[in-house]
Amino acid sequence: MPISTCKTNVDIHPGRIVLESQQVRRTKRQVEEDNMRAKAAAITEREENEANHRLVLTTIAEIEDTIEETEEQLRMNSTRLDLHPNRKQPRNMKSDGPARRKE
Repeated sequence: MPISTCKTNVDIHPGRIVLESQQVRRTKRQVEEDNMRAKAAAITEREENEANHRLVLTTIAEIEDTIEETEEQLRMNSTRLDLHPNRKQPRNMKSDGPARRKE
């Protein structure tokens, strides 16, 4: 009678546990290539982060510039209310001239 494996153990290999637990050995060249790839990836990531940071700073600077320009316009036009584009004139001022007093 031939000896056969039990049906539940057909796909199980007893040496697989030992093979999976062994560390994969690499040659010196493979280690150097992996290190160079890691350094290159770190450099590109740093450059991307710096570019993104520069973009954010320029966007913030542009926003601040527009705010400063609008504030400067408001300061220049603060004496004449009719020059304000978004403000309404007070009720006592007429659009055709200065307010007149009734005597």
